[in-house]
Amino acid sequence: MRFGYVVRPRADQDIDEIADHIAEQSGLDIGLLFLSEVYETFVLLGARKEVGWHCKVRHPQLMTARTFRVSERFDKFLIFYQPYDDRIEILRVLHGAQDLVALFDREGVD
Repeated sequence: MRFGYVVRPRADQDIDEIADHIAEQSGLDIGLLFLSEVYETFVLLGARKEVGWHCKVRHPQLMTARTFRVSERFDKFLIFYQPYDDRIEILRVLHGAQDLVALFDREGVD
């Protein structure tokens, strides 16, 4: 069976902000590489939704969510996603060094 993915608006905004920041700090090529690897990982997760680990961030909106790193190169960035029978929904993409509990308390998932 083949699955797919849906990127929620807040996750889309996260991705844009991170890619812009990386491009400013490290150059456009690295920013574009980040984007490429994010979407490659979404395809992987969409095909094998159980590959990520159960989310360790304790927050009511993440009770059944899973987490996976963007890639080996961008391993500090985490993808938070919700698996469903026919798809996954990308909830957020965030740098793991942040206080994620406080961030989710302040901003939530959506």
